[in-house]
Amino acid sequence: MTSLTFQQLGIPFELFDAPASAASGYAGKMTCSICQASDVHCFKMGIGTDLVLPCGHCQTSVPLAVSEKAAAPCPACGGSVLFPETPVEFGCYDCLRAHRFSLTKGTELGMIRFIDAVGGVTHGIPGLNRSDFEMVVLNDGWVGARLPREEMMELLRTPDYPTIQDDNWLFCCKRPMTFVGEWSRSDFVNRSWDGNGRAYFDSVVRDPVVGLWEDRLHDITGIYVFRCRTCTKHSAHWDLA
Repeated sequence: MTSLTFQQLGIPFELFDAPASAASGYAGKMTCSICQASDVHCFKMGIGTDLVLPCGHCQTSVPLAVSEKAAAPCPACGGSVLFPETPVEFGCYDCLRAHRFSLTKGTELGMIRFIDAVGGVTHGIPGLNRSDFEMVVLNDGWVGARLPREEMMELLRTPDYPTIQDDNWLFCCKRPMTFVGEWSRSDFVNRSWDGNGRAYFDSVVRDPVVGLWEDRLHDITGIYVFRCRTCTKHSAHWDLA
């Protein structure tokens, strides 16, 4: 798999600046199941992917879960939108950027699906409490965050990154950050201004615990790093097997 970034491949994403090989679901050049274009950069469509089709009655965009392959009611007029009978396996870059399919994101403010982005509020987290966003009380103690619709939609048309547990897209300066990759200890050393990788690690990684820098917690530990589009600061979350 290529080590080039999507920018270098000619298919840029504002929120994904890691090598294309670091994107889960990137399939290389295939035939798009949506527009039928051949030999184009595509992404595997599966769990967490919504095929977005216009309602035949009112043209409202309706998300259909690819993993379920079932019809869904239009939220505007109630009409039924049918899932295609033809196989839906790969979606190309142009179709993703045009919102013909969307990639659900797990974030530190709660899950964001197409339906959440339309409403401008994340799916929420129990007891979520943030001073930098407007909190919206949902059901059963869940609290969502109100976000600009365009920022949420941009996340949904951005590739996913693979994690050991669950993705957790980070925010800074009230905006989703740009994913820059999974870093090792040597990455922190090489990117620190004075060669003190441990100090830089402690300034970047959120909620570190004893043994995390030494990688003594388990055989496999992932450090997922993001860059703020406003202040350029790096921040990271981590998980382990």
